[in-house]
Amino acid sequence: MLLLMVACLGLPVSVCIAQHSLAGRVTHGESGEAVIGAAIYLPDLRLGATTDLDGAYRLTNLPTGTFTVQVSYISHKTLIRSVTVNAATTQNFVMENASQMLEEVIVSGASTKTIIRESPVPIAAMSQLRLMQQSSTNLIDAVSKLPGMSQVTTGAGLSKPIIRGLGFNRVITMHDGIRQEDNQWGEEHSIQLDEYSIDRYEVIRGAGSLMYGSDGLGGVVTALSPRPVEEGKIRGRVLTSYQSNHGLLGASVQAAGNQNGFVWLGTASTKSAGNYQNRADGKVYGSNYADILDLSGYVGLNKRWGYSRLYFLRTEQKFNIINGTRDSRTGRFTTATILPNREVADRPVTDDELTSREFLPFNSQRLVNAKISLNNLFQFANGGSLTANLSYARNRRDEFADVLRPNQAQLGLFLYTNYYDVRYNFPTKNNLEITVGSNGMQQSLDNQGYQALYPNYNLFDNGEFVFLKKNIGKLKISGGARFDVRMLTIGALYLDSEGAFQVRSQGPNSQRFAGADKTYRNVSASLGGVYSVTDKLNVRVNASRGFRAPTVPELSSNGVHAGTFRYEIGKLDAVPEVAYQGDLGMTYESQNWYVDLSLFQNSIQNYIYSERVLNRAGTDSLFQGNIPVFRYAQGNARLQGLEGMVTYNPAAARWFSLTQTYSSVFGRNLSATTDDAQYLPFMPAPRWVTQLRLTRDRISNRFRNLYATMDIEITQRQDRFLAASNTETATPGYTLVHIGAGGDVTGNRKQTLFSVYFSTTNLFDVIYQAHQSRLKYLDPNNATGRVGVFNLGRNMSLKVVVPF
Repeated sequence: MLLLMVACLGLPVSVCIAQHSLAGRVTHGESGEAVIGAAIYLPDLRLGATTDLDGAYRLTNLPTGTFTVQVSYISHKTLIRSVTVNAATTQNFVMENASQMLEEVIVSGASTKTIIRESPVPIAAMSQLRLMQQSSTNLIDAVSKLPGMSQVTTGAGLSKPIIRGLGFNRVITMHDGIRQEDNQWGEEHSIQLDEYSIDRYEVIRGAGSLMYGSDGLGGVVTALSPRPVEEGKIRGRVLTSYQSNHGLLGASVQAAGNQNGFVWLGTASTKSAGNYQNRADGKVYGSNYADILDLSGYVGLNKRWGYSRLYFLRTEQKFNIINGTRDSRTGRFTTATILPNREVADRPVTDDELTSREFLPFNSQRLVNAKISLNNLFQFANGGSLTANLSYARNRRDEFADVLRPNQAQLGLFLYTNYYDVRYNFPTKNNLEITVGSNGMQQSLDNQGYQALYPNYNLFDNGEFVFLKKNIGKLKISGGARFDVRMLTIGALYLDSEGAFQVRSQGPNSQRFAGADKTYRNVSASLGGVYSVTDKLNVRVNASRGFRAPTVPELSSNGVHAGTFRYEIGKLDAVPEVAYQGDLGMTYESQNWYVDLSLFQNSIQNYIYSERVLNRAGTDSLFQGNIPVFRYAQGNARLQGLEGMVTYNPAAARWFSLTQTYSSVFGRNLSATTDDAQYLPFMPAPRWVTQLRLTRDRISNRFRNLYATMDIEITQRQDRFLAASNTETATPGYTLVHIGAGGDVTGNRKQTLFSVYFSTTNLFDVIYQAHQSRLKYLDPNNATGRVGVFNLGRNMSLKVVVPF
């Protein structure tokens, strides 16, 4: 591997570095008063601190050197400064009011530290505070309103991230430097993380194959835990959450400490939601879900040489599955029942069942995700640094789907993943930064259900890359190259006496799939630049080549997938997707205006998608009379789109801001032979979001960081859909209005006693279906004439956070 070569580069044997400190005060520019609770962050060292009641901060155990410092605070413009640390260094900061703070100007999920406006690839970030200020039903729902983002949903609890029209195994999710692997190929497979434990999100809109390998064609979503608190502090918070539509109740306790460089963090969370409702369907049967208990955190050391942290995570989630079956006369939802003769029939659900939070033992999912990882950063005396992240994860997915076999998992998928990521950052010389690295994983699947959708497999993945950044006057260039190898060993499938597939022999002549060995090799590359036309205007351009190897389900599926209610057939001869993407964009930032525009085109060779199978009569093929059959196919595809954001925040009235965002993506199947097959599935409709935001630093000495927002979300009609074989239908447009307000309540010593965040989504209770909702294709309601199940109605949310 490349990292073995690094050992020969003459690094010092000892990594001991002289210990220094950085301290100072943060004040308001207008009044000179202390800024309480401002975040000081050194991305080079992954260290941070928070200002106290006097606006003071202090960071210890720092090496000698020049470091980038980010200072951020709600409703203030984020500061970026370069500070040289030598012995006991003092650096004060003065902050300027700004209603629309740019979230996380410096991000770390892309490679090394990256300033957003200096990145040729569009990056968005969302802080925990912004997460608190909006209502969301799950982790992905929280970031789905960012430009270029959307979600494929199965009710209120299940969401899949979509970036620029690509999702599933084309989007990589990273959690604290570790790749999140939780059977993400499935349409109804959610991201199994605790949203209450996340401090911030970073979203790379564009190919992430360079840094992470296969599956990053659409982009990368990074979820990051809170940074360690400063030396000598113990801090924590209690969070409670309530949502009115489905009676969601959530609670989370978090505590963290730092004593002589020994750092620790622990979070415990739970939440439960009943069936959601809307004016078209009433309460939607089977839409309840719960996080039974989520535990996460870390323990470690922060020293002058860097840090070493042991992260842990265990989540347990349950979801009922919405099948949408209805009584033909009344339109009421139905559920399966066993008749005295042991036959299965549907009956209308009762009112008690609609209000119940119980999970059906024959139509639900149970998900358990456990992970442990070791994250390390070593700072060398020559100015270089080494990061090494290692992890082990076990993901368990049980899907229950047979009323005659309650509490027995039809699909029992046990996914085991060992992941590693090692990188060496060379010392910066002549404005040139070089990173070399290697990452990959070893993964295996063990089927333990009474049926198999696809075989057991073993996967080995390895990639080695080099990444460079160079500043030449007003031009900042970045890019690199990567080589990947993925090896797959796929087991056999057998047919049992009941016609179900198994992964173990069922006797002579029972084998239906002999298994296969696959090896994929590919090269990824990226090159881009940002040119500062003026101090206010930056222009960026980027070109990249990425790839995605076929997944085992795409290669070898041959069975009923209970969660999606369809029979899936794989394509064993599928070849890797190869994507060529171009980005062109600009940012403009003045005293009153912020503008960010992006144009992109992504041309994908051998794009893999699923399509309905027709019978000889030209109608849908059905398995067992009622389960539609889908098969995987390939063709060339092209996705084009535009994303934009314009914010007006006048210097004379920093308490006021108006932001307009726009997102669109248009996907075509270039290999289609008929007009009804020309569009790609799951393409989000164009969307406009207008936000009015009002803020105030304080009212008297009792209220601080006050805000009020109103969002108008306009989603246009989606008439570019995959009509072939009745796969998709057109979706009408709709307009939603959301409002929010909140702030901090403070005590006599200016300390925050508690924070309150109130919001209402879909204020006018609009009846609508999102184009990316899988529920719009469920059974018609004969009583109303409407087809499918509709999205969440009006939902009021209240969050209260008590720090300690």
